[in-house]
Amino acid sequence: MSELSTRLEVELADEAGIEATVATPVEAPRRRRPLLTLAVLAVVVVLLYALPFVVNSYVLFVANLTLVYAIATLGFDILIGWSGQIGLAHAALFAVGAFGSTIAVERGLPFLVTLPLVAVLAALMAVVIGFPAIRLTGFFLAIATLAFGFVIIEALTAADGLTGGGAGKAVDVWTIPGITGSASTYFLTATIALVAFLLARRALFGRFGRTLQTVRHLGSLTGSLGVSTLRYRLVAFGVSGGIAAIAGALYAQLQTFIFPAMFDFNLLVPFLVMVFVGGAGSLYGPIVGAAFAVVLVEVFQDLGDFQAIAYGLALMLAITVLRGGLVSLGREARDSRLVARLTGRSAARKGAVRRG
Repeated sequence: MSELSTRLEVELADEAGIEATVATPVEAPRRRRPLLTLAVLAVVVVLLYALPFVVNSYVLFVANLTLVYAIATLGFDILIGWSGQIGLAHAALFAVGAFGSTIAVERGLPFLVTLPLVAVLAALMAVVIGFPAIRLTGFFLAIATLAFGFVIIEALTAADGLTGGGAGKAVDVWTIPGITGSASTYFLTATIALVAFLLARRALFGRFGRTLQTVRHLGSLTGSLGVSTLRYRLVAFGVSGGIAAIAGALYAQLQTFIFPAMFDFNLLVPFLVMVFVGGAGSLYGPIVGAAFAVVLVEVFQDLGDFQAIAYGLALMLAITVLRGGLVSLGREARDSRLVARLTGRSAARKGAVRRG
């Protein structure tokens, strides 16, 4: 064993070593003063919860859809952006949450109780999907998980008695007393989105997130360093599936009518666009990507089948031109040669090098 690999093994002997070895992701938030952080959070909360009182029903629907997609994309990003696994069963697990919650409500369970239930169900299904496919990588993992997703959608279509089959089924909308159904769904979605992103921020920029990054970059090498690659990859699958199911249940409440064909490949492609266009491996990328996808649909809603072409072009541009996604625009502009020339930063750097 080379000297470099020996040093790496010593440094990564435990998870504390991982934190010392692997740098925090580029998108990690800068340290801010607690009062400033609380002030920013308070402003966000006020803006979110005041929205239903100042906009019409259409804008409220768009905002609600954006938040639902942001929650779903957060789970997808944990799998793709943070653990580096191209699992393509996300839309199917999204459907499991939508149909599972709707069916449970029909059986007499309160809607809020169904959310953790469908999350656990989808998480277990994601682990079952991930376990046989976990030793695959790249294209083979994508195809394997995509096949599992198709099986789930076909099973939902075949279960006429539960799901309504291809005809679909109506959704009993949960409401807060004295508030309309759309506003009730929005308040619940906004609350879940806030909690989900705050928990994700704490986890992904802590030990768990850094270990995922290590597993992503070192792969099976981490097995000899005291870190279970299999365990962390399956945890990423489970967390991703659970978040997708909760978002799916909220999506069903928003749409008020669901059918299995809503959750096929035509939904998976927008999810991929949201992850990569927003910024894979970024905490705020899912929000930016979801907003972009919803706006793209609204702008190109008269194009029909050409919407898929628009999504494809956006995905190609994000992967080839802006690899850090839209959230990296500020950093890319700051580090560009044009901005460096305009600000004189390049000359300042050269002067510093000469003095050194």
